[in-house]
Amino acid sequence: MNKKYTLPDEMLNSVSGGKLPLGWQKIADSMAPDLLQQYPGITYEEACKKLKQYITDPEDYAAVSEYIEKYF
Repeated sequence: MNKKYTLPDEMLNSVSGGKLPLGWQKIADSMAPDLLQQYPGITYEEACKKLKQYITDPEDYAAVSEYIEKYF
């Protein structure tokens, strides 16, 4: 395919609605302990607010925030 006609991944992600990658749960599992260590005493609600800065797709945000609740 001609590179001239391809879109950057960032643009595709914003258009597609930001589908989570396969295996995102393993990524969340590996990052959650770091988050808890970096912010001692952080509540679930506070962690969800931090997530909202990085996950803009509402469906992705709902899935991730629901998944990480087990750490609180």
